[in-house]
Amino acid sequence: MMRSIVAFLGLVVTGVGIWLIAIEQPKNAACNASHPTVSQLTQTGVGTSCLNIVWSYFGGFALVALGILTVTIALAMMRKVRRKSGGPRRAEPLAYPYKRPFSD
Repeated sequence: MMRSIVAFLGLVVTGVGIWLIAIEQPKNAACNASHPTVSQLTQTGVGTSCLNIVWSYFGGFALVALGILTVTIALAMMRKVRRKSGGPRRAEPLAYPYKRPFSD
């Protein structure tokens, strides 16, 4: 159960990272339009709004990487548990602990 929760949280973290990257895409396009080449970046300087986009992008990519790593590890742990137990979990039949009264 805990591994499933960890896998779900990994998916949520990945989703937040993708959302951050998608939200910053229009701002990135605007900054690229104002500073299209690296040589212009070094000559004219970069505004603070364009520098903040770099941190948002970094955070988004870091969250995507962390989420994918978390999901991968959780799924590998689930597979290892299933392999050890010999397949899907099955309930064992209950044994009747008492002797039958009329059998000898």
